Amino acid sequence: MGRLDGKRIIVTGAASGIGKGTVARMLDEGAKVAAVDLNKDGLTDWQAAATAGKDVQTFVLDVSNRAEVEEQLGAAIGWLGGCDILVNGAGITTSGDPLELPEEDFDRVMDVNVKGSFLCAQVAGRQMKAQGGGSIVNISSVSAELANPHHVHYSTSKGAVRMLTKALAVALAPYNIRVNAVGPGPVLTGMGQSEIYRDEEHTQRLLGRVLRGRVGTPEDIAAAVVFLASDEADFINGTTLYADGGVLAVR
Repeated sequence: MGRLDGKRIIVTGAASGIGKGTVARMLDEGAKVAAVDLNKDGLTDWQAAATAGKDVQTFVLDVSNRAEVEEQLGAAIGWLGGCDILVNGAGITTSGDPLELPEEDFDRVMDVNVKGSFLCAQVAGRQMKAQGGGSIVNISSVSAELANPHHVHYSTSKGAVRMLTKALAVALAPYNIRVNAVGPGPVLTGMGQSEIYRDEEHTQRLLGRVLRGRVGTPEDIAAAVVFLASDEADFINGTTLYADGGVLAVR
């Protein structure tokens, strides 16, 4: 038996990176998964997996758009027959001088990373409340704790996700809904690669903080997500688990 046998799960940001790795791990653990992303083309692997008999279906939506979230997450819940677990994996960033950062960049990062997580938690949370419980896992970041001068809006958004996790945990506890977060360190994804390997000096300084001596993988983060989402973490609520290779332990 898999650790998530019979669980009905929604994963946003499922077309790439951590979200894609999480969907793959959850399918291996026996779950039925709705893979959600704005990138329709990026969801083709999951469409092929569904054709091959995997218990996965794709849904295209912009998590920052309430109407789309209500419609498409509603459709996902209908296909799943409920929702036991939500993973808020959708996230974006841009890079630049904070004094020159376009307002549009700041707004878009906050809309996707923070508002998107909130809107999806609302829709899935209503279903979980009606069912009698569930589990929500948000994706935060070590950037919630370590400020990055090239990504002030991203760091701000992930700090907000960390607090959103705590606030939702308190608000939804009476409905038997747990809310936790995973905070990745440097992870080799499309979004993370450009930051990790920005320049040689930066790369060496960053990797010098990783006590495990390597960059993380989507599979590393997926393992933490699966744990927090599963019944094994039943007594864990309102916390952020940093899967960072030891970055935050270094002064």
